[in-house]
Amino acid sequence: MNLGDEANTPNTIVNLDQVKQLNSATIYKVIEQHAPISRVKIAKVSSLAPASVTKITRQLMENGLISEVDLQVSTGGRRAISLAPNAHNINVIAIKLGQSLLSIAHYKLSGEKLLSKQISVPVVTESSSLIEFFISEIAKFITQPALINEKISAISMTISGLVNPKTGTVIYHSTSPLNNTPLVKEIQQAFNIPTFIGNHTRCLALAEHYFGATRQCQDSILVSVHHGVGSGVIMEGKVLLGKSCNIGELGHIQINPLGKQCHCGNIGCLETEVSDNAIFDKVKAAIAAGSPTSLSTSNFTIDDIYLSAANKDPLCQAIVQQAATYLGKSIAILVNLLSPEKIVITGKIVLSGDLIFDTIKQCTDTQTLPDFHHQLSVIPTELTPDLTLAAFALIKQAIYEGDLLQRIKV
Repeated sequence: MNLGDEANTPNTIVNLDQVKQLNSATIYKVIEQHAPISRVKIAKVSSLAPASVTKITRQLMENGLISEVDLQVSTGGRRAISLAPNAHNINVIAIKLGQSLLSIAHYKLSGEKLLSKQISVPVVTESSSLIEFFISEIAKFITQPALINEKISAISMTISGLVNPKTGTVIYHSTSPLNNTPLVKEIQQAFNIPTFIGNHTRCLALAEHYFGATRQCQDSILVSVHHGVGSGVIMEGKVLLGKSCNIGELGHIQINPLGKQCHCGNIGCLETEVSDNAIFDKVKAAIAAGSPTSLSTSNFTIDDIYLSAANKDPLCQAIVQQAATYLGKSIAILVNLLSPEKIVITGKIVLSGDLIFDTIKQCTDTQTLPDFHHQLSVIPTELTPDLTLAAFALIKQAIYEGDLLQRIKV
């Protein structure tokens, strides 16, 4: 095979397409971060050739993704024209499938959330019935009067479970019959709109990276404590997925060999000791056994437990501190493996304040390498509670990686 033949192979063509896609994404991100910005400055910031910048910005303008906004101040010659994103004109739909609720929201690509709705998820035994429900509810949402004349450029969904975002398949979901379901294919066929899916916690780590406490970090880990326990790992500014696309199942580390059986089938998973449900059940059982507490024993919530723990209620403090110790030990393992700059904790458990953060820090200080924990911060999330923000972050990722950027025309 001569050099000319090799240059025309499919792999070479694919690589060239990938380079163009990545260059387009780089330029769009530079424009978004520095707007208004001239083409000359884009070339300097992106380190791309001026000719490439001119060609790519022309394509982005033709597709309605950016526009010329104003002339910059002259420095002794022709005044440069500034560019800015048209994110306020691009509409996307972000969805979260919870245990019992389907949350749907309309965002502008700029991040402005305009409409949202929550619907109870029916109990069904067939994946086809659940898919019909999703499609029906999405259709109702996007045909509301406020959206009927708006073009929807992307749909994304996050779920708590094992997902392959590359194939758009739900691998495992503990509370629905979606196992091994090509959910993205079904939604795209119904609406002919680019659709994305991801694990909710992994996408929440993305949201924290784009909009929250880890904006300035290249390496960070988000740990989420809710009905379950999960983590999302950001390495060099990207979500760490691996070949299986499911790195971060922190909740299924065995932490108590004599503990309860988890829904995954194993015994004593972290999730069985640290989740909101586990902590609530432990407090309830202790009260039933006669343990004194300041809680209203006939009517209390998980929020009450965490707040009481922060206020040094002996029962709540003991149970939450034990959970924090289990959590801290597991986080210490992650720190030794990955050496992040920050650990972000999200979930109602942060209501317990210094109790949980001091306990976790004690674990990381005593159970990790000194070079790994000296510069480590363990902090609460900076994001306001929003079930659909993680799905919106998934769309931003698709833009920044160039995939969705090539498919949007406003």
